[in-house]
Amino acid sequence: MRFTLPRIITLLAAFALCAPAAHALEVALVLSQKGGAHAQFAEALNATAGGSAGLRLVNAGNLEDGVDEGLLQRADLILAAGAPAAEAVLRAHARPTLAVLLAHSQFHSLRDRHPGATLSAIVLDQPPARHLALVRAVLPTAGRLGVLLGPDTAALESGLAAAGAVGGPGLVSRQVSTAAELLPALERVLESSDALLALPDPLVSGPAAARAILLTSYRYRRPVFAFSRAYVDAGALAAVFSNPGDIARDVGDWLRQQPGTPPRLPAARSPRHFDVAINRQVARALNLDVPDEATVLARIRAQEQP
Repeated sequence: MRFTLPRIITLLAAFALCAPAAHALEVALVLSQKGGAHAQFAEALNATAGGSAGLRLVNAGNLEDGVDEGLLQRADLILAAGAPAAEAVLRAHARPTLAVLLAHSQFHSLRDRHPGATLSAIVLDQPPARHLALVRAVLPTAGRLGVLLGPDTAALESGLAAAGAVGGPGLVSRQVSTAAELLPALERVLESSDALLALPDPLVSGPAAARAILLTSYRYRRPVFAFSRAYVDAGALAAVFSNPGDIARDVGDWLRQQPGTPPRLPAARSPRHFDVAINRQVARALNLDVPDEATVLARIRAQEQP
């Protein structure tokens, strides 16, 4: 049979009409709690990625009101907000899971309990170099930075030391294994440093420990750099952190890069989007001339440029 050009075009069009449509990536969102930071994350994610082409974002519920198991069963990817949601999902399903709004230590605990799971995470913990970039951006004259390391943050010591060796400040660190060791270690660190870095660790940054750190540091006239806006509100000089909206932007960026199904989970990592907070009252009390938040953000981002 002889095919003319018009005939070939007609056949190709017919084949195109009969071909199955590309499958949208279906993402089921599960929240640990129906309110608070988890609800903020869900709202921000829907705003940033809800209408993206090739992506179907569905709300599968929360642990307080109940979860739609059918949605989870057919999803290409489960997005679990909070460690409890991730734990519940991994116990019941073998679907690829991306966990968010959890600490690096919580992710590793999940990995240890579910070694065969297809699991990754965008954790809340900032990379060590970003903490030091905050110190350089706010207090460039600091030559030595003190840090207390608990069981959950001990592994960060080498990364902090390496980042400090590149552009300063130098690190003065102490490892703490019990609550009784906190104050003696804190005073030794403060005596030989220009500022203190508080890291998220239950032993050295829980409410009681944070109160002791802030009061003692103020007595030594040493500014504290921290990891949350709440810590700054309580008396730290500055902090770098990622809020639920920042994490939603990170997830949205990653989802839009997916070519289809199945999703290619990234390696577990820190967030790329972040914010800073500065306590002006503390800066005045310590007689420090501190840049505004926009300037600090710009300086940190400039340091992170490849």
